[in-house]
Amino acid sequence: MKRLWLVVGMSVLLFVGGIKVGVSYFTDAATSTGNEISTGEFDIGISRDGSRYYDNYKLFEFSNLKPGEEKTIDFYIKNRGDYPVSRITMRFNITDLEKGELSGAEALVDKTPDTGELSRNLVITSFKVKYNGRTTALDGYAGKTLAELNNTKITLFSGKLEKSDSMEVLLSIKLSENAGNECQTDISKIALTIYAEQ
Repeated sequence: MKRLWLVVGMSVLLFVGGIKVGVSYFTDAATSTGNEISTGEFDIGISRDGSRYYDNYKLFEFSNLKPGEEKTIDFYIKNRGDYPVSRITMRFNITDLEKGELSGAEALVDKTPDTGELSRNLVITSFKVKYNGRTTALDGYAGKTLAELNNTKITLFSGKLEKSDSMEVLLSIKLSENAGNECQTDISKIALTIYAEQ
């Protein structure tokens, strides 16, 4: 038995020694440096006429509106980023104000002298989006007042607005023929927030 252990021990030593003898001492390495991973920019801008785009820009101002008078807000949205935009939504944020003291005629009927009533009388008559030679009418909003749509998310576009592409939004608003003296000298401050999704 001792002999068997001696043979096994010698075999193991020879095997280990053989492995050591068979290992090469040549080595080499390759290195890759300067590798990067980055992201592009996701960015939209707005414009009155489609020539220059901004992140924050006043698109319209209408004054001295009379009952029955209609105005159209026409503006553009552009994909200024590196990725296609799949959805664009808009939200109105409206604050109604009285402009100074109530006029004599307004004071007789206005029950809220600190708050204006104008947005309750500004009615959407037409809402359209033009993109890539196609016009889409957003008819579900026609006939609604700006007050009704205050803080409502409105989908303007679903699809693929490619890099550097733009779309046009046309929104026609009319001061109701039934607007009474309570609207005299009122102001509606309207903020439009445009949201883009990848």
